[in-house]
Amino acid sequence: MQNPLNSKTKLSIPSSLPNSQLSRFKVHGLQPKIAASPKNSEEMSEIIRIAQKSKWGVAPFGSGTKQEIGNSPKRFDLALCTKFFNQIPEYEPQDLVVRVESGCCLRQLQNHLMADRLWLPIDPPHSEQSTLGGIVATNSSGPCRFGNGTIRDYLLGIGIFQPDGSWTQFGSRVVKNVTGYDMCKLYTGSLGTLGIFSDFYFKLKPLPAYEKSVVMLFENLQNIYDAMVLLSRSSLQPSALEFLNSEGLEIVCRKMDLSQKFNRYALIVRFSDLAKSVNWQVRELQQKWLPYVDEGIELSDSKQHLLLWEILREDSPYLSKNLNNNVKLKINILPSQLVHWVNLLEENLAGINSSVVLKAHAGNGIIQMYCHLENSAPTFQALSKLIKEWRAKLRSSRGSVIIESGPKNLKKIVDTWGYCYKDLKIMSQIKNQLDPQEILNPGRFVV
Repeated sequence: MQNPLNSKTKLSIPSSLPNSQLSRFKVHGLQPKIAASPKNSEEMSEIIRIAQKSKWGVAPFGSGTKQEIGNSPKRFDLALCTKFFNQIPEYEPQDLVVRVESGCCLRQLQNHLMADRLWLPIDPPHSEQSTLGGIVATNSSGPCRFGNGTIRDYLLGIGIFQPDGSWTQFGSRVVKNVTGYDMCKLYTGSLGTLGIFSDFYFKLKPLPAYEKSVVMLFENLQNIYDAMVLLSRSSLQPSALEFLNSEGLEIVCRKMDLSQKFNRYALIVRFSDLAKSVNWQVRELQQKWLPYVDEGIELSDSKQHLLLWEILREDSPYLSKNLNNNVKLKINILPSQLVHWVNLLEENLAGINSSVVLKAHAGNGIIQMYCHLENSAPTFQALSKLIKEWRAKLRSSRGSVIIESGPKNLKKIVDTWGYCYKDLKIMSQIKNQLDPQEILNPGRFVV
């Protein structure tokens, strides 16, 4: 194996960056030995070929907003920056299709589409900085996934640099383009372990003509459960449905000056359609939920509406400024289990000396838990024990508890993914087939 620090080897890497810039590419505190920022596909292929021949561990790197997700890499020799893959080569607004390169920021794309009142209907955290490559690699999503789905639902085609440097395309710019297995689905959420993305074809949607949000406050979880059951049986079609516990509600209310009474739970509902339809649905919801709601707040001002969903979309409002001991867990459950799991989590976490925020995509069954841990072994041991217990309880329904971000001391004693289902063997076989030398993000994903 060649030494990545060998000066002759380093000089042979196209578009390598100076050592002074290596600290920009840290992953879980680890710094690469080399960083390169290829300017075109030929350079990208050449760099990957060198990496495979040298058996280097390679991490694709966009804006870096998703690098906290996953395990620490087993090897991290080369950071491969995609900042020059930032163009929008094809755009057909009349066909609702766009081709965009992997290093392009989501915000850049949305601004480009806005001139034709179109958008890629996703709203993941870090929307202002995240690249499309990072979003596809993690299948990252936000509150609007309830009404619009996730990035994989809009991915028509994908260009991949394989671990041997060759380039492959799957899918195309038309919607009906798959016979057999849809490879776009395979690569979505693979955390850059199967290939390095070059570009994507996405289908688009028109921007909503009108939107309105309502913040519904509840005294107890039973009323939340009854209200959600009633909503699921109605003809109403929210584009987003979010849950907050009292700690999360306090953060949102203080930032928006909504209410001074925080010791309650909240369901926040977003409607997106024609103005007449939205206003009717808001009135219907208020009437249906009247027996259960303690207080309802309707947001008609567009600036307040956008601010609310920005706060609900991002992670930063719920995390301590001291980043070292922040923990974010993603707990996947059945939507019908939301109230049960909020009850369980609040009971189990009462012994942890930390304020705990529970924020959920209520209609999708995804709970996001935020807390700040004391830097002590007993605290890490207590939380790791709880994580293992929660995973055991969720096994029968194929749920999961994922440590999306957390201190090294926690990840040392409990696995980030905790994945233990039967398809783990198939996932391992796919990884071995596509990346037999395990050079792409080695050790960071489930397999």
